This record gives sequence, structure tokens and C-alpha cells, in this order.
Amino acid sequence: MSSTQKPNPPGPPGEKASPGKTEKKVDPAAITGYLLSGMVLYGGLGWLIDRWAGTSNVFAPIGVVFGLAAGLFLTFRQLSVLERQERAELLRKRRERADAAADALAARQAQDSQDQQDPHDR
Repeated sequence: MSSTQKPNPPGPPGEKASPGKTEKKVDPAAITGYLLSGMVLYGGLGWLIDRWAGTSNVFAPIGVVFGLAAGLFLTFRQLSVLERQERAELLRKRRERADAAADALAARQAQDSQDQQDPHDR
């Protein structure tokens, strides 16, 4: 499936923007193209088989239905890949935030324990 790729917009302040990363989005025209081209291609092949075999419109409808199913399969496959990529990115961001929070908590606890050991140094 064809998808458009846009550069990532800059994130919140303090977060580095990755110049090499691109964000993938699903193009609705590509989905339509998959569905229509599958129906036309396989419907056309069914029509050719009908002409070659001398049957009257047996394989053409089968080809159209098969082409529609193939287009839907390709569309769902691409959407699942994009969903997995989004989920992995979300988990990565959550881990970064959790690591930053854990580091801040450890630094605060270290500062508190140091303050408790030397209360007269102030």
C-alpha cells in the first residue's frame, strides 16, 4: 500500500526532534486504488477466462469478488503494520518518561538523604 511520509513535527519543548525519522500515514486514495484495481484486474482476468473457456459470465464475478478480497487484505495488512509502529512508538515514549521520572525521584531521594546526614552544614 502506498503511504505518504511526512517529517515528524517538532515535539514539546525540551524534546529533541529526529530529523531522520518520518511519520507514516495511510493515504485514502491508496486504499481506494487497492480496492478498485484489484476488482478491475481480477475481474478482467475472469472475463478473459470466460472468453477463453466459452462460458458466459462465470469467472468474471468470481474475479471481481476475489479482487475485492485481495484489496481488503492488503489494506488491513498495511493498517496493522502502521498500528504496530504507533504502539511501539507510544511504548518507547512511555518508557522514556518513566525513566526520567525514576531518575528525578532517585536524585531527590539522594538529596534528601544527604540533607538528613548533614543538617548542620546549612
